[in-house]
Amino acid sequence: MPYPAPDGTELIEHLGTGATFDVALVRPRSRTPVAPPAPLPVPLVCKRLAPGALHAHAGRAAMIREARALALARHPALPTLARVGADRHGPFLLESRREGASLRDVLDGWRDRGRPPPASLLVHIVRTAIETLAELQELEDAGGPLRFVHGDLGPDHVLLGPLGDIGLVDLGAARFRGMDPDLETADRGTVPFVAPEIARGESPPTPRGDVYAMAATLVAFATGAPLTRASEPAAMLLEISESGLCLDALAAVEALAPGQRRALARALDRDPERRIGTARALLDALDAAAPRPAPGAPGTPDAPGATLERAPGPDGRQDRGHTGPEGSPSPA
Repeated sequence: MPYPAPDGTELIEHLGTGATFDVALVRPRSRTPVAPPAPLPVPLVCKRLAPGALHAHAGRAAMIREARALALARHPALPTLARVGADRHGPFLLESRREGASLRDVLDGWRDRGRPPPASLLVHIVRTAIETLAELQELEDAGGPLRFVHGDLGPDHVLLGPLGDIGLVDLGAARFRGMDPDLETADRGTVPFVAPEIARGESPPTPRGDVYAMAATLVAFATGAPLTRASEPAAMLLEISESGLCLDALAAVEALAPGQRRALARALDRDPERRIGTARALLDALDAAAPRPAPGAPGTPDAPGATLERAPGPDGRQDRGHTGPEGSPSPA
């Protein structure tokens, strides 16, 4: 049976079926008799419940959480919610497609070239991903902080966009301010990226758990090495609970300064109380440990030939001068 595109749309491509969602790309039909109040983005991602989740409380809760999280948390890193509905095939939601390649695909692409990602790309992704999570954790509206939690960060759900931006997708495990207690389900994330206390069912998804999962995702990307010796989910859970993640390969990531590597390792402590608790705190630790360019290095204000902006003069003109021998502007 072909994928049932919602009324007013037509199928572009069936993307696949997971444990919870059956996902496809669709577009609005050009022959729709009544135009929508606002044009829909093209293409759209359509999410329906997979057959095994269609009549399960956990499946419907995941769909409602994703829709409400997207309606509440407006941020460029997230898809935009376009429509929620139901038809004879069950509930569905339509959201904008977040352009980009997953970090798993980015890493695999560089492996296909026979080399790791360039150091500059790695540093950019690490910092931008953590900064993006910090912005999402700090979202607020008139009602106060949104207390946004993604709930299932991993290399398939973190995207590198075409402009170098970071996007997050698949919010079925999201948590947010004012969530109906009936939507709480036993979401365990994805091992080995999920925090141990969440994987064991001792805690629902939390902001601290998102920091752990993002750090694990970035360490896996930076090292290209497995995070556990075990390969089966049950064995991985036991390993991350008893001995933590394998971080030996992190020491060899020379693109990151030693202090930055230590900050990522602190975010991956097995004990949530010893962990870096927010993405902003992790970002601050990374920035504090970042190497400082040597005086006179390209891109610094005292580099030979650097252009300085002067304050506007009395006539309102703003001159530009070149640094002299001692780094002061040369005479105009």
